Amino acid sequence: MMTLLFARHGETADNTNRVFQGQRGGGLSPRGRTQAQRLAARMRTASLDAIVASDLERAAETARIIGAATKLVPAFDRDLREIDVGAWSGKSYEEIKKMFPDEWAAWSAGQDIARGGGETYAAIAERVARAVSRIIASHENERVLVVSHGGAVRSYIAKILGVLGAQGMRALSGLGNASLTVIEIESERAVLRAWNDTAHLEGMSVDDRAD
Repeated sequence: MMTLLFARHGETADNTNRVFQGQRGGGLSPRGRTQAQRLAARMRTASLDAIVASDLERAAETARIIGAATKLVPAFDRDLREIDVGAWSGKSYEEIKKMFPDEWAAWSAGQDIARGGGETYAAIAERVARAVSRIIASHENERVLVVSHGGAVRSYIAKILGVLGAQGMRALSGLGNASLTVIEIESERAVLRAWNDTAHLEGMSVDDRAD
């Protein structure tokens, strides 16, 4: 049996300011580094065999903090990047509502559109699935921490649960910064064991808004 532990990166200034990062954005905020350190402390006893992460700065920084605590050197995979939101990147919620009212209305209604000319959730789910397939092939029957992004992980989990679509995606809550989501894979069957686990962040408020 293989276990994949999906972690969302720690908080960034853009998360706090409600700015869509997509495939842009910087590293962790001081609070985000604290969250990553809390997650790293938990991972010391998780018997990890490997860490694979998105190469975007916020995920890479989170992975390196955990790697230092677990004595594992993270590998990086571009297919684990966050959803590309195109022209929405770097803009606040309020700016997007004004600049792209039709797209905002469609997305808010649950439609899977390519926001800002970027990707759909269906497209990112396939991209993340490619990365997961490579991880499974390289780490059979191991425990691997996958450090990625809220939209990326949520889309992939929706895909394996068979609920990837307008209403299915809305049935899944967002993922908090530095949260854990766990699946077990045996004989090509994936079982969701934990969703948005933030027990290691006790005492810290958790933001699960979109990346």
